[in-house]
Amino acid sequence: MAAPPFAERLTRLSLELGRLDQALRGASVTPAVVFRQRLTAIQRYCAVDGWMIDPWYLVAELHGLAPKVVGQDSFERGTTVDAASHAFTLWRWHAHPDEMQTNAITEAEAEAFLNDQSSGWGPILNAGIAFHRWLESGRPRAPFCAALGRYWHSHDILRTPLILTGIEAVTPGAPWEIESWLCCWLDALLAEVRETHDLLRQLERAKRQALERCGAQRRHSRAPQAINILAIQPLVSASMLADRLGMSLKSALQLLSVFQDRGIVVEVTHRAAHRLFGLAGLDPLRDVVTPPNRPVPGRKRGRPRKNDPFTAQSVLAEESAQLQPPTRLDPVQFDYEDLAAAMNQADEAMMRSSRLIARLKGKMAS
Repeated sequence: MAAPPFAERLTRLSLELGRLDQALRGASVTPAVVFRQRLTAIQRYCAVDGWMIDPWYLVAELHGLAPKVVGQDSFERGTTVDAASHAFTLWRWHAHPDEMQTNAITEAEAEAFLNDQSSGWGPILNAGIAFHRWLESGRPRAPFCAALGRYWHSHDILRTPLILTGIEAVTPGAPWEIESWLCCWLDALLAEVRETHDLLRQLERAKRQALERCGAQRRHSRAPQAINILAIQPLVSASMLADRLGMSLKSALQLLSVFQDRGIVVEVTHRAAHRLFGLAGLDPLRDVVTPPNRPVPGRKRGRPRKNDPFTAQSVLAEESAQLQPPTRLDPVQFDYEDLAAAMNQADEAMMRSSRLIARLKGKMAS
C-alpha cells in the first residue's frame, strides 16, 4: 500500500519541530526569538488578509512610540493606519487576548476541531484536518490560529509560545481538496519552522558580535550582563537596565552611551530623555519612529511675525535650497484644427437652435 502524499512532508516537519524545540530550550535569546517571530507571523497573516504592514511600525505602536504615517494622500495614510490596527488586533489574539478573544479561543479548543480528531497520523496532521474543517465551516481564522498555539504546547510538540499556523495555505491559489491542502499546509508550516530556526541563529550571532565589540572588561564589569539583557529584551531603557543590574541610573546611562559609541546598541526614540535602546540591527525601527518636535535655535515662542528677520532669512534659505535651476524649454507647435472644427460645429448648433426658437415664437404670436 502506497503512503499518502503528505507522509514525507509530515516526517520532515516533525524532525524540524523537534530540532527547533530543542534549540529554543537551550538558547539564551528565546524571548527575543518569540518577539521577532511573532512580528514575522503577524506580517505574514496580514499579507494573507490583504494588508501590507511594516513590522517595525507595529513595534513602535507596542512600545508607545509615535510611528511615521507614510502615504502620498489621506487615502494612503488611512490605509496605513487601518493596516496597523489590523496587525495590532492579531497581536492581541496571540499575545494578550482580551475577555472576548479568550472566550473565542476557549470555544475553538473545546469544540471537536482540536481534541477529537483521530487520523492515525499523530497530533500534527490532526491539527491540519481540524484547520481544514474549521475553514470549511466559514468561521473566522483568528480564534483557531490562536488556539493552535496552545495546541502545540498541550501536546508537547513545541514548548515555546510561537505563532506557527501555516497561514499561507489559505491563499487563493492553494488547492482545497483535503490531501492536496494538507500537503500545502505542511509545506507552509515547515517554511515557518525553518525561518524561526534561522532567526534563532541570527539573534545568537548578534549577541556574540555584541560581546566581541564589548571587548575585554574588568572582572566586576556589568557590561556582559547588560549585553545579555539587551539580547533578551527588544528595547531597554536606562532605568530598566539599572533595575535589572542593581546599579545606579547614571552608571546605566554611561554604559549605554559607551555601547552606542561602539556601535553595539542604537537609540530608537530620537529623544534626549526617556530613551530606548536595542542591539544593533534595530535601525529600521529608528527610521519608523517620528522624531519629537524641537524648537529652532534663535526662534522665539509663538507664531513668528512676517517681518521677523530670523523667519524671513530661514524661509528664503529654505526656498532657495528647494528651487531648481531654470531650464530653457523648446518651442512647441500646437495644432488647433480639431478645436476650430469643434467650435464651428458648436456655432452651427447654436444658430440652428436660434432659428428654431424664432420660428416657435412666430407661431405662438400668430
